[in-house]
Amino acid sequence: MSTAITVLYEDQRAHGKSFGLHTLVKACVHDALNGDRYRVEKLLDDARPLKGVQNVLRACREEFDLIAMDGRDVIAVIDNDAIRHHLKLPRTASHARVEQEIRKGCRAPDRLFVVLLVQNTESVLKAAAECDPSLDPKRVERAVERKDMAERDIILSDLSRERARPLRDCVLGKMPSLRTLIDLLGSKLRTAAGGAAPTRTSGTPDGKRTRRGK
Repeated sequence: MSTAITVLYEDQRAHGKSFGLHTLVKACVHDALNGDRYRVEKLLDDARPLKGVQNVLRACREEFDLIAMDGRDVIAVIDNDAIRHHLKLPRTASHARVEQEIRKGCRAPDRLFVVLLVQNTESVLKAAAECDPSLDPKRVERAVERKDMAERDIILSDLSRERARPLRDCVLGKMPSLRTLIDLLGSKLRTAAGGAAPTRTSGTPDGKRTRRGK
């Protein structure tokens, strides 16, 4: 069974191979583990920005065997703000209900994990702006309001630099759901290394990690 992890995102990539949100996620996981950056890069190398939540749902339900044929775990990172609409669920539907719908048709639901990003990638960018007063508001406006993918990548990649760890800690403090993703990945990498994984806790209203299916 592979120890690598595939992470599916509903966002789209700007240009080339870089994807700012995943670059930030890897930097945060490295912070959490205080470990080998090469190992983190290797095990989290497979990030797939799928350009739309429907493509993420299709991957979870119809393409899982192709994505995870080596037995790896797959984590789907989905914006919390609109997923219920796409699933035709009531706005008040619980996170467990959302997960149940996402898992429908998945051939290996025990290896599919879902993290609902509250509320979306734009929330990460806004948190970055709050944590870093030197960040030009015009750049943030382009990234958030105009959905400039290149600007998003630059902001998130800058936040991923080694010297920016205090800013990352600040962003995670403002975004418990992003911290949930980091904790999940950190737990899996620790387990892959043969260490004791931290005790799992149920999702909270701010950090929405859904659990494995039974």
